[in-house]
Amino acid sequence: MKMNKVYLEVYSVTEFCVAPIETIVTLFTIKYCSSKIKIRLIPSKQKPLERTYKMDISCFEYEVVDANKVPSYATSCELPIIALNKICYIAGLCAILRQIVKDVVSKNPEHRCRQLLGFKDSCLTACSEASIWTKFCEVDLILTLKFLHAEDAACNELPSTMARFECHMLQPVRLRNLNKYTIPKKMFKHGHLLEHTYAEGSYITIADIIIFVCMRILLTVFSGESTLRLLPLTVRWYEKMLEDQAIVDCLECLLVANENTINEINYTLPQVPNQSLYKSDPKRYKPRSRIFTRQEDVEQSLEVFRSLNIDTTLDSEPFAVELNLNWSSVPFDATPEGGSLPPTRLKRKQAQLQNMCKPVIKLAKEGDVIVDFCSGSGHLGILLAYLLPDCTLILLENKEESLNRAKERVRKLNLMNVRFYQCNLDYFKGKFDIGLSLHACGVATDLVIQQCIKRRASFVCCPCCYGSLHDCHHLTYPRSDVFRKDMRRENYMVLSHAADQTHDEKNVKTKQGYECMAIVDTDRKILAEQCGYKVYFSKFIPENCTPKNHILVGIPRKDTRRQSV
Repeated sequence: MKMNKVYLEVYSVTEFCVAPIETIVTLFTIKYCSSKIKIRLIPSKQKPLERTYKMDISCFEYEVVDANKVPSYATSCELPIIALNKICYIAGLCAILRQIVKDVVSKNPEHRCRQLLGFKDSCLTACSEASIWTKFCEVDLILTLKFLHAEDAACNELPSTMARFECHMLQPVRLRNLNKYTIPKKMFKHGHLLEHTYAEGSYITIADIIIFVCMRILLTVFSGESTLRLLPLTVRWYEKMLEDQAIVDCLECLLVANENTINEINYTLPQVPNQSLYKSDPKRYKPRSRIFTRQEDVEQSLEVFRSLNIDTTLDSEPFAVELNLNWSSVPFDATPEGGSLPPTRLKRKQAQLQNMCKPVIKLAKEGDVIVDFCSGSGHLGILLAYLLPDCTLILLENKEESLNRAKERVRKLNLMNVRFYQCNLDYFKGKFDIGLSLHACGVATDLVIQQCIKRRASFVCCPCCYGSLHDCHHLTYPRSDVFRKDMRRENYMVLSHAADQTHDEKNVKTKQGYECMAIVDTDRKILAEQCGYKVYFSKFIPENCTPKNHILVGIPRKDTRRQSV
């Protein structure tokens, strides 16, 4: 069995390495878990304004790989990345740390790092767009460390991430299956553990490892009595972490210098929400609260939009409607039935796949790379891989179990033109010619379109979950300049929530829901058009194969320059 390889970015390598924070956290985790994963260090150029960190690597076995000789798959995603084999890769800090732990546990189920995966192995499985906790560990903290400079230590205010973690540790912890915990009952109230021991409760997890490395640096840079007074719970957690001898051993490799040359700075904490980082973002619109789908608000927002005189008319026929797909020639394992769908969904799924495949077949050329973003278990990507044997299909999905089901189907079909990437779609940076997504939820559809525009790739997208749209660290709403100019975000979000009210044709809200769907998708269409795309906007045939039946096909015009999105 070939051992997994982890590819890490470094800026220089001697007896210690100078590297970005993601590399430091990964090496720290490898040492903590006593992992035997093969380490490949890729020298690269330091990015402007980025802070570097040092790690003693004399205790690691590693190989330095020349940047020009790095396998293409290792450069198709933001580093760090793990190669499981020649066709399966994992990217994203949380995902690769989980894989490192799982690899150790698979060889030794009783290994002490087993608990790092958390309750039901669910620690940090959600993507950063959906989980504030994952975003805090994988994005917010990492960005704080990436752009931390010596002059920051002379400022009076601590970083907001330090304040947010302190507030998080102040909140009670809700634990599942309380009878499994050997904790005194007096520590509980209404099913909540009154105090955190570790970041996620009473046991150390991967989140603690990430946060510890970052806090070790932050507490060194922002050293002093005032910091300790302001962060009593963080300090208590930090001291608890130091009771673990494996953590102490790892610290010998982490080289952090105290940059606070001023004897004592009276630091202050920035104002942040006093909430757990598990909670949903209070700034996000919550469809279940119903306050954003009140009929008077929807009508008022529709009135605002209609006054803009923006055409939301759909094309009368879908792009590539003239093509036919002969299902009788498709092998069982490439059909929806072969994907283990229940009988009640087979016919509708088949129609959805047919609507998505036709534009791709018409657009694809020999040698094209096609990415099925948010691929799930591969219904669309696997079918296209069979139908387009001269193209390479990349199935990109952040859920490991879904990809494992897809891998099994690909194995049965003996398809040689499929690659698998387990990661968030924003980590993928490889070259491709066509990007697709079938019912990618909310923000994911816009991230797919954004990825395609950046690569000047065609896109075929069927959006879903309009009510889940929200601003994130990648993009904001409305999307297009036309909408941004004359429409308030609040009105836009009301309409996006109303767009999910597409029920059966007898429901009084259905017609209104489809009008709102058309508005949101017209915003997406106009964004692509302003970036130099010809966009076809229509409905699936038959329309009743899914309530979310819009399809956007974008083709880059050859005579236009790429614009930012």
